[in-house]
Amino acid sequence: MGAGTYGDAAYRFLVPDAPHHKRTDRDLFPAFDSTRAATLNVFRARPGVQRPSLVSSWSGSIDRLLLSFPSYGVHAAELAAGYRSVIDAMRVGTQFVVVHHESDRQTVEEWFSGHPAGNVSYVPMPDYVDFTDWAEDGYLALVDTADAEDADEGRTYLLEPWSFPRSGDSLIADNVEEHTSVRASQAPLVFQGGNCLIGDDFWLLGTDYFLDTLELIRSGELPVSVPEGRTEVEFVRELFSRHVDSARELQLVGTKRPLGLKKYYATADAGEFFLDLPGGGTGDLQPIFHIDMFVTLAGPADDGRFRVLVGSPRLADEVLGTKSPYALQNAYDEIAAEFDRRGFSVQRNPLVHRPQITQQLTFAALRDFAGTADGAELREVVAEFTAAGAQPGSTIQVRSWHHITWNNCLVENSSSVGRTVYLPTFGHGEQADLAVIDDEMDRLWTGLGFEVVRLADFNAFASRLGVVHCIKKYLGRSA
Repeated sequence: MGAGTYGDAAYRFLVPDAPHHKRTDRDLFPAFDSTRAATLNVFRARPGVQRPSLVSSWSGSIDRLLLSFPSYGVHAAELAAGYRSVIDAMRVGTQFVVVHHESDRQTVEEWFSGHPAGNVSYVPMPDYVDFTDWAEDGYLALVDTADAEDADEGRTYLLEPWSFPRSGDSLIADNVEEHTSVRASQAPLVFQGGNCLIGDDFWLLGTDYFLDTLELIRSGELPVSVPEGRTEVEFVRELFSRHVDSARELQLVGTKRPLGLKKYYATADAGEFFLDLPGGGTGDLQPIFHIDMFVTLAGPADDGRFRVLVGSPRLADEVLGTKSPYALQNAYDEIAAEFDRRGFSVQRNPLVHRPQITQQLTFAALRDFAGTADGAELREVVAEFTAAGAQPGSTIQVRSWHHITWNNCLVENSSSVGRTVYLPTFGHGEQADLAVIDDEMDRLWTGLGFEVVRLADFNAFASRLGVVHCIKKYLGRSA
Protein backbone atom coordinates (compact mmCIF):
# COMPACT_ATOMS: atom_id res chain seq x y z
CA MET A 1 0.00 0.00 0.00
CA GLY A 2 1.17 3.50 0.90
CA ALA A 3 4.85 3.03 1.58
CA GLY A 4 6.08 1.03 -1.39
CA THR A 5 8.28 -1.30 0.63
CA TYR A 6 10.99 -3.50 -0.84
CA GLY A 7 10.67 -6.67 1.19
CA ASP A 8 10.95 -9.18 -1.63
CA ALA A 9 13.67 -11.54 -2.81
CA ALA A 10 14.75 -9.25 -5.66
CA TYR A 11 15.41 -6.37 -3.29
CA ARG A 12 17.45 -8.55 -0.95
CA PHE A 13 19.47 -9.78 -3.92
CA LEU A 14 20.22 -6.21 -5.02
CA VAL A 15 20.72 -4.73 -1.53
CA PRO A 16 22.01 -7.60 0.63
CA ASP A 17 23.18 -5.26 3.41
CA ALA A 18 20.00 -3.18 3.59
CA PRO A 19 19.50 -1.78 7.10
CA HIS A 20 16.96 -3.51 9.27
CA HIS A 21 14.25 -1.71 11.21
CA LYS A 22 13.50 0.73 8.40
CA ARG A 23 10.51 2.95 9.07
CA THR A 24 8.66 1.31 6.16
CA ASP A 25 9.15 -2.29 7.31
CA ARG A 26 5.95 -4.31 6.89
CA ASP A 27 3.87 -1.24 6.10
CA LEU A 28 0.98 -3.39 4.91
CA PHE A 29 -2.47 -4.21 6.23
CA PRO A 30 -3.24 -7.91 5.81
CA ALA A 31 -6.61 -9.64 6.03
CA PHE A 32 -7.88 -10.42 9.52
CA ASP A 33 -9.93 -13.20 11.05
CA SER A 34 -13.27 -12.06 12.41
CA THR A 35 -12.09 -12.88 15.95
CA ARG A 36 -9.75 -9.88 15.65
CA ALA A 37 -12.67 -7.58 16.41
CA ALA A 38 -13.00 -9.03 19.91
CA THR A 39 -9.67 -7.45 20.91
CA LEU A 40 -10.52 -3.93 19.82
CA ASN A 41 -10.84 -1.38 22.60
CA VAL A 42 -13.58 0.37 20.64
CA PHE A 43 -15.82 -2.65 21.18
CA ARG A 44 -15.18 -3.06 24.90
CA ALA A 45 -17.93 -2.48 27.41
CA ARG A 46 -16.35 0.56 29.03
CA PRO A 47 -16.94 3.91 27.33
CA GLY A 48 -14.14 5.04 25.06
CA VAL A 49 -12.85 8.52 24.34
CA GLN A 50 -15.77 10.93 24.18
CA ARG A 51 -14.23 14.11 22.70
CA PRO A 52 -10.77 13.34 21.27
CA SER A 53 -8.32 16.18 20.71
CA LEU A 54 -4.88 15.44 19.26
CA VAL A 55 -1.70 16.66 20.93
CA SER A 56 -0.28 19.50 18.85
CA SER A 57 2.70 19.13 16.53
CA TRP A 58 3.87 22.71 17.12
CA SER A 59 1.97 24.65 19.78
CA GLY A 60 3.19 25.08 23.34
CA SER A 61 6.20 23.85 25.25
CA ILE A 62 7.22 20.21 24.93
CA ASP A 63 6.27 18.93 28.39
CA ARG A 64 6.08 15.15 28.01
CA LEU A 65 7.71 12.83 25.48
CA LEU A 66 7.46 9.13 24.74
CA LEU A 67 10.75 7.59 23.58
CA SER A 68 11.45 4.03 22.48
CA PHE A 69 14.95 2.52 22.81
CA PRO A 70 15.36 -1.06 21.56
CA SER A 71 18.60 -2.89 22.26
CA TYR A 72 19.83 -2.59 18.68
CA GLY A 73 19.77 1.20 19.07
CA VAL A 74 21.12 1.34 22.60
CA HIS A 75 24.22 -0.60 21.48
CA ALA A 76 24.76 1.19 18.15
CA ALA A 77 26.93 4.25 18.79
CA GLU A 78 25.51 6.33 15.93
CA LEU A 79 21.89 5.71 17.02
CA ALA A 80 22.58 6.16 20.73
CA ALA A 81 24.22 9.51 19.97
CA GLY A 82 21.03 10.64 18.25
CA TYR A 83 18.83 9.52 21.13
CA ARG A 84 21.07 11.22 23.69
CA SER A 85 21.18 14.50 21.79
CA VAL A 86 17.39 14.71 22.05
CA ILE A 87 17.40 13.86 25.76
CA ASP A 88 20.13 16.41 26.48
CA ALA A 89 18.40 19.11 24.43
CA MET A 90 15.12 18.93 26.35
CA ARG A 91 14.83 21.48 29.13
CA VAL A 92 14.95 20.33 32.75
CA GLY A 93 11.37 19.75 33.82
CA THR A 94 10.42 17.78 30.72
CA GLN A 95 8.79 14.47 31.58
CA PHE A 96 9.69 11.29 29.72
CA VAL A 97 8.05 7.91 29.19
CA VAL A 98 10.82 5.56 28.09
CA VAL A 99 10.23 2.14 26.52
CA HIS A 100 13.31 -0.06 26.73
CA HIS A 101 14.45 -3.66 26.82
CA GLU A 102 14.78 -4.95 30.39
CA SER A 103 18.51 -5.71 30.14
CA ASP A 104 19.30 -2.14 29.03
CA ARG A 105 17.72 -0.39 32.02
CA GLN A 106 20.96 0.74 33.66
CA THR A 107 22.42 2.14 30.44
CA VAL A 108 19.24 4.00 29.57
CA GLU A 109 18.90 5.41 33.09
CA GLU A 110 22.39 6.90 32.78
CA TRP A 111 21.29 8.82 29.68
CA PHE A 112 18.78 10.75 31.80
CA SER A 113 21.24 11.79 34.52
CA GLY A 114 20.68 15.45 33.61
CA HIS A 115 16.96 15.19 34.42
CA PRO A 116 15.27 14.59 37.80
CA ALA A 117 14.68 10.88 38.32
CA GLY A 118 11.05 11.54 39.16
CA ASN A 119 10.45 12.96 35.68
CA VAL A 120 11.28 9.69 33.91
CA SER A 121 8.84 6.76 33.77
CA TYR A 122 10.46 3.54 32.54
CA VAL A 123 8.43 1.02 30.57
CA PRO A 124 10.35 -2.28 30.38
CA MET A 125 9.83 -4.72 27.52
CA PRO A 126 11.05 -8.34 27.71
CA ASP A 127 14.31 -8.85 25.85
CA TYR A 128 12.63 -11.43 23.62
CA VAL A 129 10.09 -8.90 22.29
CA ASP A 130 11.21 -6.98 19.21
CA PHE A 131 10.21 -3.36 18.78
CA THR A 132 11.69 -0.34 16.97
CA ASP A 133 12.84 3.15 17.86
CA TRP A 134 10.21 4.75 15.60
CA ALA A 135 8.08 5.88 18.56
CA GLU A 136 6.01 8.28 16.46
CA ASP A 137 4.11 5.87 14.29
CA GLY A 138 2.19 3.09 16.05
CA TYR A 139 -0.48 5.36 17.57
CA LEU A 140 -1.75 8.92 17.86
CA ALA A 141 -1.54 10.84 21.14
CA LEU A 142 -4.73 12.61 22.11
CA VAL A 143 -6.58 14.00 25.09
CA ASP A 144 -10.22 13.36 25.91
CA THR A 145 -11.49 16.91 26.47
CA ALA A 146 -14.65 15.47 28.07
CA ASP A 147 -12.45 14.64 31.08
CA ALA A 148 -11.41 18.28 31.41
CA GLU A 149 -14.80 19.21 32.92
CA ASP A 150 -13.93 17.24 36.07
CA ALA A 151 -10.12 17.54 36.10
CA ASP A 152 -7.34 20.01 35.52
CA GLU A 153 -6.76 18.47 32.10
CA GLY A 154 -8.05 15.60 29.99
CA ARG A 155 -6.65 12.12 30.21
CA THR A 156 -4.01 11.25 27.60
CA TYR A 157 -4.60 8.30 25.29
CA LEU A 158 -2.50 6.44 22.76
CA LEU A 159 -4.94 5.64 19.97
CA GLU A 160 -3.87 2.67 17.86
CA PRO A 161 -4.98 1.97 14.27
CA TRP A 162 -6.77 -1.18 13.15
CA SER A 163 -3.42 -2.86 12.53
CA PHE A 164 0.23 -1.99 12.92
CA PRO A 165 2.35 -4.99 11.87
CA ARG A 166 5.83 -3.42 12.09
CA SER A 167 7.95 -5.48 14.48
CA GLY A 168 6.40 -5.51 17.99
CA ASP A 169 5.47 -1.83 18.01
CA SER A 170 1.77 -2.68 18.39
CA LEU A 171 2.60 -3.84 21.93
CA ILE A 172 3.98 -0.49 23.07
CA ALA A 173 0.73 1.36 23.81
CA ASP A 174 -0.65 -1.41 26.02
CA ASN A 175 2.65 -1.69 27.88
CA VAL A 176 2.75 2.08 28.43
CA GLU A 177 -0.78 1.85 29.84
CA GLU A 178 0.40 -0.73 32.38
CA HIS A 179 3.22 1.47 33.72
CA THR A 180 1.86 5.04 33.45
CA SER A 181 -1.35 7.07 33.59
CA VAL A 182 -1.60 7.04 29.79
CA ARG A 183 -4.48 4.95 28.46
CA ALA A 184 -4.52 2.85 25.30
CA SER A 185 -7.42 2.76 22.85
CA GLN A 186 -7.98 1.65 19.27
CA ALA A 187 -9.96 2.69 16.21
CA PRO A 188 -11.25 0.85 13.12
CA LEU A 189 -9.15 3.11 10.87
CA VAL A 190 -5.82 3.07 9.05
CA PHE A 191 -3.27 5.69 10.11
CA GLN A 192 0.26 6.06 11.38
CA GLY A 193 1.49 8.86 13.61
CA GLY A 194 4.14 10.03 11.16
CA ASN A 195 1.51 10.54 8.48
CA CYS A 196 -0.36 13.02 10.68
CA LEU A 197 0.46 16.59 11.72
CA ILE A 198 -1.70 18.61 14.11
CA GLY A 199 -2.22 22.33 13.62
CA ASP A 200 -4.51 24.82 15.37
CA ASP A 201 -8.04 24.29 14.04
CA PHE A 202 -6.97 21.64 11.53
CA TRP A 203 -5.00 18.42 11.36
CA LEU A 204 -3.27 16.89 8.37
CA LEU A 205 -3.39 13.28 7.22
CA GLY A 206 -1.42 11.87 4.31
CA THR A 207 -3.87 10.89 1.58
CA ASP A 208 -2.45 7.37 1.23
CA TYR A 209 -3.81 6.15 4.57
CA PHE A 210 -7.20 7.78 4.05
CA LEU A 211 -7.47 5.77 0.83
CA ASP A 212 -6.20 2.65 2.61
CA THR A 213 -9.08 3.01 5.07
CA LEU A 214 -11.55 3.29 2.20
CA GLU A 215 -10.12 0.20 0.54
CA LEU A 216 -10.37 -1.90 3.70
CA ILE A 217 -14.00 -0.83 4.22
CA ARG A 218 -14.83 -1.78 0.62
CA SER A 219 -13.08 -5.14 1.00
CA GLY A 220 -14.88 -5.91 4.25
CA GLU A 221 -11.65 -6.12 6.26
CA LEU A 222 -12.69 -3.31 8.59
CA PRO A 223 -15.66 -4.15 10.85
CA VAL A 224 -17.76 -1.13 9.88
CA SER A 225 -20.70 -0.58 7.55
CA VAL A 226 -21.43 2.65 5.72
CA PRO A 227 -24.84 3.98 6.86
CA GLU A 228 -27.50 4.65 4.27
CA GLY A 229 -27.52 8.15 2.92
CA ARG A 230 -23.79 8.73 3.34
CA THR A 231 -20.96 8.14 0.92
CA GLU A 232 -17.92 6.09 1.89
CA VAL A 233 -15.75 9.22 1.92
CA GLU A 234 -18.20 11.10 4.15
CA PHE A 235 -18.38 8.18 6.55
CA VAL A 236 -14.59 7.79 6.78
CA ARG A 237 -14.32 11.47 7.64
CA GLU A 238 -16.96 10.94 10.34
CA LEU A 239 -14.97 8.03 11.74
CA PHE A 240 -11.80 10.12 11.93
CA SER A 241 -13.77 12.89 13.67
CA ARG A 242 -15.31 10.46 16.16
CA HIS A 243 -12.14 8.55 17.03
CA VAL A 244 -9.23 10.94 16.33
CA ASP A 245 -10.19 14.61 16.68
CA SER A 246 -13.73 15.88 17.17
CA ALA A 247 -13.06 19.60 16.70
CA ARG A 248 -10.24 20.09 14.22
CA GLU A 249 -10.87 19.95 10.47
CA LEU A 250 -9.24 16.99 8.72
CA GLN A 251 -7.23 18.05 5.65
CA LEU A 252 -5.59 15.53 3.33
CA VAL A 253 -2.06 15.97 1.95
CA GLY A 254 -1.09 14.31 -1.32
CA THR A 255 -1.15 14.58 -5.07
CA LYS A 256 -4.29 14.26 -7.18
CA ARG A 257 -3.04 11.22 -9.11
CA PRO A 258 -0.59 8.36 -8.50
CA LEU A 259 3.07 9.32 -8.71
CA GLY A 260 3.93 6.53 -11.14
CA LEU A 261 7.45 5.93 -9.90
CA LYS A 262 8.77 2.57 -11.05
CA LYS A 263 10.52 0.17 -8.71
CA TYR A 264 13.67 -0.24 -10.83
CA TYR A 265 15.37 1.93 -13.45
CA ALA A 266 18.27 1.12 -15.76
CA THR A 267 20.61 4.10 -16.14
CA ALA A 268 23.57 4.33 -18.49
CA ASP A 269 25.78 7.35 -17.81
CA ALA A 270 29.17 8.04 -19.43
CA GLY A 271 29.88 4.35 -19.92
CA GLU A 272 28.74 3.34 -16.42
CA PHE A 273 25.64 1.30 -15.67
CA PHE A 274 23.42 1.96 -12.65
CA LEU A 275 20.42 0.01 -11.42
CA ASP A 276 18.41 2.62 -9.52
CA LEU A 277 15.98 1.80 -6.70
CA PRO A 278 14.44 5.23 -6.08
CA GLY A 279 11.14 4.52 -4.36
CA GLY A 280 11.83 2.80 -1.03
CA GLY A 281 10.52 5.83 0.83
CA THR A 282 7.80 6.91 -1.57
CA GLY A 283 4.05 6.62 -1.19
CA ASP A 284 1.31 6.27 -3.77
CA LEU A 285 0.16 9.91 -3.66
CA GLN A 286 2.91 11.26 -1.38
CA PRO A 287 6.51 11.89 -2.48
CA ILE A 288 7.55 10.44 0.90
CA PHE A 289 5.44 7.83 2.66
CA HIS A 290 4.89 9.99 5.78
CA ILE A 291 4.10 13.70 5.60
CA ASP A 292 6.26 14.50 8.65
CA MET A 293 9.24 13.84 6.37
CA PHE A 294 8.50 16.78 4.06
CA VAL A 295 5.99 19.08 5.83
CA THR A 296 6.64 21.07 9.02
CA LEU A 297 4.10 23.12 10.97
CA ALA A 298 5.58 26.34 12.37
CA GLY A 299 2.57 28.29 13.65
CA PRO A 300 1.03 31.60 12.59
CA ALA A 301 3.02 33.91 10.32
CA ASP A 302 3.08 37.68 10.85
CA ASP A 303 0.11 38.07 8.50
CA GLY A 304 -1.98 35.63 10.55
CA ARG A 305 -1.86 32.79 8.05
CA PHE A 306 -0.63 29.46 9.35
CA ARG A 307 2.93 28.78 8.17
CA VAL A 308 3.95 25.42 6.73
CA LEU A 309 7.39 24.44 5.46
CA VAL A 310 7.37 22.13 2.45
CA GLY A 311 10.54 20.41 1.30
CA SER A 312 12.01 20.92 -2.16
CA PRO A 313 14.64 18.61 -3.71
CA ARG A 314 15.31 21.27 -6.34
CA LEU A 315 16.48 23.73 -3.68
CA ALA A 316 18.87 21.12 -2.29
CA ASP A 317 20.25 20.39 -5.76
CA GLU A 318 20.85 24.10 -6.33
CA VAL A 319 22.81 24.36 -3.08
CA LEU A 320 24.80 21.14 -3.56
CA GLY A 321 25.27 21.18 -7.33
CA THR A 322 23.66 17.73 -7.59
CA LYS A 323 20.89 16.13 -9.65
CA SER A 324 17.98 14.16 -8.25
CA PRO A 325 16.21 12.56 -11.22
CA TYR A 326 13.77 10.52 -9.12
CA ALA A 327 12.95 13.10 -6.46
CA LEU A 328 9.40 13.81 -7.71
CA GLN A 329 9.82 17.59 -7.53
CA ASN A 330 6.46 18.14 -9.21
CA ALA A 331 4.72 16.31 -6.37
CA TYR A 332 6.23 18.59 -3.73
CA ASP A 333 5.34 21.64 -5.85
CA GLU A 334 1.75 20.43 -6.28
CA ILE A 335 1.33 19.91 -2.53
CA ALA A 336 2.89 23.32 -1.76
CA ALA A 337 0.55 24.98 -4.24
CA GLU A 338 -2.45 23.29 -2.63
CA PHE A 339 -1.40 24.58 0.80
CA ASP A 340 -1.18 28.07 -0.70
CA ARG A 341 -4.62 27.67 -2.27
CA ARG A 342 -6.06 26.73 1.12
CA GLY A 343 -4.73 29.95 2.64
CA PHE A 344 -1.53 28.76 4.30
CA SER A 345 1.72 30.73 4.31
CA VAL A 346 4.10 28.39 2.48
CA GLN A 347 7.87 28.40 2.99
CA ARG A 348 9.99 26.07 0.82
CA ASN A 349 13.18 24.49 2.17
CA PRO A 350 15.90 22.16 0.84
CA LEU A 351 15.30 18.40 1.02
CA VAL A 352 17.85 15.87 -0.24
CA HIS A 353 17.17 12.71 -2.26
CA ARG A 354 20.51 10.92 -2.10
CA PRO A 355 21.80 7.72 -3.71
CA GLN A 356 24.05 5.16 -2.10
CA ILE A 357 25.91 2.41 -3.96
CA THR A 358 24.75 -0.71 -2.14
CA GLN A 359 26.26 -3.40 -4.37
CA GLN A 360 28.22 -3.97 -7.56
CA LEU A 361 27.59 -7.07 -9.64
CA THR A 362 28.25 -8.21 -13.17
CA PHE A 363 25.61 -7.87 -15.82
CA ALA A 364 25.80 -11.64 -16.29
CA ALA A 365 24.90 -12.20 -12.62
CA LEU A 366 21.99 -9.76 -12.84
CA ARG A 367 20.77 -11.38 -16.07
CA ASP A 368 20.96 -14.85 -14.53
CA PHE A 369 18.99 -13.80 -11.45
CA ALA A 370 16.39 -12.09 -13.66
CA GLY A 371 15.90 -15.47 -15.36
CA THR A 372 14.65 -16.99 -12.09
CA ALA A 373 11.14 -16.75 -10.69
CA ASP A 374 12.32 -14.45 -7.88
CA GLY A 375 13.97 -12.07 -10.33
CA ALA A 376 11.23 -11.85 -12.94
CA GLU A 377 10.48 -8.16 -12.28
CA LEU A 378 14.11 -7.29 -13.16
CA ARG A 379 13.76 -8.53 -16.75
CA GLU A 380 12.69 -5.11 -18.04
CA VAL A 381 15.85 -3.40 -16.74
CA VAL A 382 17.99 -6.27 -18.06
CA ALA A 383 16.54 -5.61 -21.53
CA GLU A 384 17.27 -1.89 -21.15
CA PHE A 385 20.87 -2.57 -20.10
CA THR A 386 21.27 -4.85 -23.12
CA ALA A 387 19.98 -2.12 -25.41
CA ALA A 388 22.41 0.34 -23.78
CA GLY A 389 25.36 -1.94 -24.64
CA ALA A 390 25.99 -3.80 -21.39
CA GLN A 391 28.20 -6.88 -21.83
CA PRO A 392 28.29 -9.98 -19.58
CA GLY A 393 31.33 -8.64 -17.73
CA SER A 394 30.00 -5.08 -17.40
CA THR A 395 29.67 -3.80 -13.84
CA ILE A 396 26.16 -2.91 -12.69
CA GLN A 397 26.17 -0.52 -9.75
CA VAL A 398 23.05 -0.77 -7.59
CA ARG A 399 21.97 2.65 -6.28
CA SER A 400 19.44 2.76 -3.47
CA TRP A 401 17.96 6.23 -2.85
CA HIS A 402 16.80 7.67 0.47
CA HIS A 403 15.61 11.04 1.73
CA ILE A 404 17.58 13.32 4.02
CA THR A 405 15.20 15.84 5.50
CA TRP A 406 15.33 18.74 7.92
CA ASN A 407 11.52 18.99 7.90
CA ASN A 408 11.48 16.07 10.34
CA CYS A 409 12.31 18.19 13.39
CA LEU A 410 10.81 19.16 16.75
CA VAL A 411 9.01 22.51 17.01
CA GLU A 412 8.04 24.57 20.06
CA ASN A 413 6.00 27.75 19.68
CA SER A 414 5.15 28.89 23.17
CA SER A 415 4.34 32.16 24.91
CA SER A 416 5.98 30.85 28.09
CA VAL A 417 9.26 29.36 26.82
CA GLY A 418 9.53 31.02 23.40
CA ARG A 419 10.08 29.56 19.97
CA THR A 420 12.58 26.75 19.60
CA VAL A 421 13.28 24.26 16.83
CA TYR A 422 15.36 21.14 17.45
CA LEU A 423 17.07 20.38 14.12
CA PRO A 424 18.78 17.17 13.07
CA THR A 425 22.16 17.64 11.39
CA PHE A 426 23.67 15.67 8.53
CA GLY A 427 26.92 17.41 7.51
CA HIS A 428 29.19 14.79 9.04
CA GLY A 429 31.74 12.26 7.77
CA GLU A 430 30.96 11.03 4.26
CA GLN A 431 28.01 13.43 4.15
CA ALA A 432 30.09 16.49 5.08
CA ASP A 433 28.82 18.38 2.02
CA LEU A 434 25.42 18.59 3.73
CA ALA A 435 26.81 20.98 6.35
CA VAL A 436 25.92 23.83 4.02
CA ILE A 437 22.25 22.84 4.27
CA ASP A 438 22.54 22.44 8.04
CA ASP A 439 23.60 26.11 8.02
CA GLU A 440 20.89 27.09 5.53
CA MET A 441 18.17 25.56 7.70
CA ASP A 442 19.60 27.26 10.77
CA ARG A 443 19.32 30.62 8.98
CA LEU A 444 15.81 29.85 7.75
CA TRP A 445 14.43 29.07 11.21
CA THR A 446 16.30 31.97 12.82
CA GLY A 447 14.69 34.24 10.26
CA LEU A 448 11.30 32.92 11.34
CA GLY A 449 12.03 33.98 14.91
CA PHE A 450 13.07 30.61 16.35
CA GLU A 451 16.03 29.68 18.48
CA VAL A 452 17.78 26.76 16.79
CA VAL A 453 19.11 23.82 18.79
CA ARG A 454 21.26 21.58 16.63
CA LEU A 455 21.02 17.88 17.35
CA ALA A 456 23.51 15.11 16.58
CA ASP A 457 24.31 13.39 13.28
CA PHE A 458 21.10 11.73 12.07
CA ASN A 459 22.44 10.11 8.88
CA ALA A 460 22.12 6.64 10.43
CA PHE A 461 18.43 7.31 10.94
CA ALA A 462 17.88 8.81 7.48
CA SER A 463 19.32 5.70 5.81
CA ARG A 464 16.54 3.80 7.63
CA LEU A 465 13.94 6.25 6.25
CA GLY A 466 13.28 8.35 9.35
CA VAL A 467 14.77 11.21 11.37
CA VAL A 468 14.23 12.86 14.78
CA HIS A 469 10.48 13.55 14.65
CA CYS A 470 10.06 9.79 14.10
CA ILE A 471 11.76 8.69 17.33
CA LYS A 472 9.49 10.51 19.77
CA LYS A 473 5.83 10.99 20.56
CA TYR A 474 4.50 14.20 22.07
CA LEU A 475 2.35 13.17 25.04
CA GLY A 476 1.78 16.59 26.54
CA ARG A 477 2.30 20.24 25.64
CA SER A 478 1.40 23.44 27.50
CA ALA A 479 -0.28 26.15 25.48
